[in-house]
Amino acid sequence: MTESPSATDPRVYMVHGQPATARVKGDPAAGAAPVLVLLHGAGLDRRFWRPVFDDAAITTPVIAFDLPGRQGSEGTAFTRISDSAAWIAAALKAAGVRRAVLVGHSMGTVIAMETALLLRGDDAVTVDRLVLLAPADVMAVNDALLQQTLNDPAAAQAMMDKWSYGIPDGPHCAEARANAADAPAGVLHADLTACNAFGSALDLAAAIAVPVDVVVGEADKMTRAKQGRALAAAFRHAEVTGLDGVGHMMLHEKPEPVLAVLRRAVGVISPVV
Repeated sequence: MTESPSATDPRVYMVHGQPATARVKGDPAAGAAPVLVLLHGAGLDRRFWRPVFDDAAITTPVIAFDLPGRQGSEGTAFTRISDSAAWIAAALKAAGVRRAVLVGHSMGTVIAMETALLLRGDDAVTVDRLVLLAPADVMAVNDALLQQTLNDPAAAQAMMDKWSYGIPDGPHCAEARANAADAPAGVLHADLTACNAFGSALDLAAAIAVPVDVVVGEADKMTRAKQGRALAAAFRHAEVTGLDGVGHMMLHEKPEPVLAVLRRAVGVISPVV
């Protein structure tokens, strides 16, 4: 799977002494506008976010990093969410991001939450808002699936594909499946290990003061809608959007309502004057 020919060239930053690759739209280091920071889920990479980059109505800068171990980001895939969050916090500083709206999908939702708390009170980067797509109160992983990511990764991915789509013929679903299918060896297992070890996100949510948008797919079999709503109830300020008939890969199944949430999330933030 390749990125769209219209894609901006990937940019490389040095994070913890190693090259980190991101797709960038606009200049994340210029101006006072908040930057949409896109955090992919397990077994995926920056290509997951192409519908966001292709949306002409999103005019704020956008940046999507590859976590280590995939695409152009060197290193080994993390097996702890806290390590991914620390890496993202460092990556934002390396890219010159000063204001961020953190957007996470699935595994990326708990990375976004951890990153927001790491950056609380930071002089370099301010987190204005979170957008969580397909989150859960507990990011637990089926034991059989986790074991299969070691024994037969292709079969494990096929199982996830079966569970992940409420609208399997959505406009970007084939693209999402291709992105997942070419994950480097060991990445999916590392990512799902990190999710499974994370435990409950409820205490983390209660500590987050910034506004949060939670988007749940009513047909999601991976992180069920009721789990997303349980998490939303733990935040101080959260708005929930439910998408009927939509599964875990909501951005690819039915992109427009997801993109509308992202546009609104950026639009409600007052510019710095």
